[in-house]
Amino acid sequence: MANDDISTQSEIYKLINNGNMLFERGMYNEAIQSYDKALEMDHKLTEVLNNKALALARTWRYEDAVKCYEKALEILPDDEEVLYNKGIALATLGKTSDALACFDIIIQKNPGDASAWCSRGDIYFEKGKFKEALLEYDRSIEINPNDETVWNNRGLTLVKLNKFSEAIESYDKALELNPTVEKIWSNKGLALSKMKQTDNSIDLHKIASSMKTEEGIPGKENLETINMLEKQDDFQVPIRVFSEAPPENFIPQKQNPIKYADTGKSKEYLIKGNMFFKEKRYNEAIDFFDMSIQIEPENSISWNNKGLSLSRLGKYDEALVCYERALEINPDDHLFLNNKGNALYKTGDIKSALKAFQVAFEKKPENLTSIRGMELCIKSLKKTIK
Repeated sequence: MANDDISTQSEIYKLINNGNMLFERGMYNEAIQSYDKALEMDHKLTEVLNNKALALARTWRYEDAVKCYEKALEILPDDEEVLYNKGIALATLGKTSDALACFDIIIQKNPGDASAWCSRGDIYFEKGKFKEALLEYDRSIEINPNDETVWNNRGLTLVKLNKFSEAIESYDKALELNPTVEKIWSNKGLALSKMKQTDNSIDLHKIASSMKTEEGIPGKENLETINMLEKQDDFQVPIRVFSEAPPENFIPQKQNPIKYADTGKSKEYLIKGNMFFKEKRYNEAIDFFDMSIQIEPENSISWNNKGLSLSRLGKYDEALVCYERALEINPDDHLFLNNKGNALYKTGDIKSALKAFQVAFEKKPENLTSIRGMELCIKSLKKTIK
């Protein structure tokens, strides 16, 4: 009997490890299947229920994720990690009161939990309650003044309140703590540009000179941006909002309207393509982006990411075809325009590259990649004239 117990526990351990490995690789549906098998053998594994819920949330099944968190809390009501993740899922569903209640329970147990205060701020920010958000961020900073994401989110909130000088001070504090996060530099650039809008002009050189010019931002050899899962809003969403144990700087996004019946499968292929891209396995990434496009031909992100993969393989002409297709679907996307500009720059078509960066800059004047791209093109053209 004892041997049977040992064998069962060993099998459960293998299933959990396999699920965790699949989760880390972005294969969330497969991870859920592995977790389910483990739960069939022992339905009281709270950590597995939590991880299954995280995987469900990563595949946009937030209602199911909440049910999973609730099962875990029935077994272990005081689990702060599960409460935290449940609060995030509820917030994503727009159930603000229920989400805040989760964080209230955490704070009642541990008033010094800076992350819980920050998450409350994130919820208020998303609801447009910026004064309330600012109070929550300030409380979080009182507890832990060394978290750059809270300082960044506080800066974004101050921008919403038109307090630009204070916002810049908040960004400066964030950059003192971590000067390598490009998004914070970009957010500071946005605040600076908004201060200049009274005369309807933006001083490109002043904005650029306020930014870090080497480490931590794209340079000559890396002007590209890959969209992981969904197109990102670079400046209007805090760095850490509604993400369960996220990778650094992950920003969850609102869903685009579903246009095809099998959109979920298309996104699953996109996730796998992104995973291979991250591992620098660009040919495999292209295969999955192609499968995503086959199901959802109007998926501009799959076209863009295929273009990035081709660029990494040095196939710039083919990449440009992909970027053009992405821009046909979404002509106002400054990220696609930047990537097009980068590919043109690599082919030596500097004038066309400059035009692409200029259009991207017009779409989003605070975007640092566009500014850097224009600077590089202008320098190259000056050398040619000489």
